Amino acid sequence: MMQVDETFEVAAARDEVFRAWTDFGLYPLFMTGVESVYAETQERLRWQLALAGAPRTLYVVITEMVPGERLAWMSVDATTMVTDIRLEEIDAHRTRVHFRIVWSPRGEQGEGTELDELTVRCDLQRFRALVEEALEPAA
Repeated sequence: MMQVDETFEVAAARDEVFRAWTDFGLYPLFMTGVESVYAETQERLRWQLALAGAPRTLYVVITEMVPGERLAWMSVDATTMVTDIRLEEIDAHRTRVHFRIVWSPRGEQGEGTELDELTVRCDLQRFRALVEEALEPAA
């Protein structure tokens, strides 16, 4: 089992950061081992993964969504994934992100990327860069 708690700042308004977290099509751009995330309903997501020890398809249920403030989800199958994201406004153009993930794959040990704390922390930095670059004015 792995648990990562990370707090970082994004140079963007809280609503912009929340929009990025809820744009599940962006996840493959910053999350290691995530090939796609498809919203089947407003509460249920289907993830396609390439992660060691995880099933190829993972189903997740959104357990809390408070626009601009919080997003949380948990898996509903053989892999334990619980994620909690809380957003705190620093000022009109800066947001503090509190991120927690608990990950415990219980599938067959197959091919794919190993998920560890360093990988998750790097993914979060890619998320930050993705949001900040999207808001940069065109040259």
